[in-house]
Amino acid sequence: MHINRKKIIINEINAKHALGISGMKELDYTLNPYLGCLHGCLYCYAIGMNPKNIAGDWGNVLYVRKNITEILQMEAKKYKKGIVGISSITDPYNPVEGKYRLTRNSIEILAKNNFYVTLQTKSPLALRDIDIIKKYRNIIDIGYTITTMDEKIKDMIEPYSPSVRSRMRALKKFSENGIKTWIFIGPIIKNINDNLNDIYNIIEFASKIKSRIIYDKYVNYPGPGKYMENINYGISDSAWWNDMELKINGMCHDLNVLCTSEQADWLYERGQKTLF
Repeated sequence: MHINRKKIIINEINAKHALGISGMKELDYTLNPYLGCLHGCLYCYAIGMNPKNIAGDWGNVLYVRKNITEILQMEAKKYKKGIVGISSITDPYNPVEGKYRLTRNSIEILAKNNFYVTLQTKSPLALRDIDIIKKYRNIIDIGYTITTMDEKIKDMIEPYSPSVRSRMRALKKFSENGIKTWIFIGPIIKNINDNLNDIYNIIEFASKIKSRIIYDKYVNYPGPGKYMENINYGISDSAWWNDMELKINGMCHDLNVLCTSEQADWLYERGQKTLF
């Protein structure tokens, strides 16, 4: 089921800061060039973290933090070096990034100032920046969210996002260029995208391109509530999730893919990124 696409509203605003202190154990900072997200994913926890006019019309309103790279230029020289996640409450490669180039410029500023950058997206637009990402590949990694290989299910829960195939092509290209990649299988929603054959296909793809897997279950945050109510999903319970974890880890083991849950991933992240 699609949310009816209304007229897209793009507003330019001034940011007061660029780097935010992260509440996630695997990150020191977050950077969000945009507020809102034009992908309109029904399940997104970030809905409730955005202004009310964005949350109430999710997928159709985007704020561009037009001065963020100017602020970042100053902050990158003053702040303690660390791991920066781009982005935590938006996709850094929203379609307007093709025009504004805020993510591209932010990556370059952070890398030149020796911050570690980890990117997470659903968009093949990131390939535009493969030159910078490859140049600084020792301190940059990129992850793609793939919740399903089924484009029909993708369209139901991520109505305006790029196709799964385009994400796979981008991941393959990054991996072929020696860039560290990962796939986020999440959120896994009971009775929607928890088909084990589908998940196996994602893990098998990760094996072929030598990528790693992070997985997580859907949490019923308040923000996505009104968008999720129109799809027939099951409520996560411990028995279902324990069984899913067991089987996902088993498939990863069989396919020789490094695999961690979202809850445990910070241990891997901190172990690998010892520069800081």
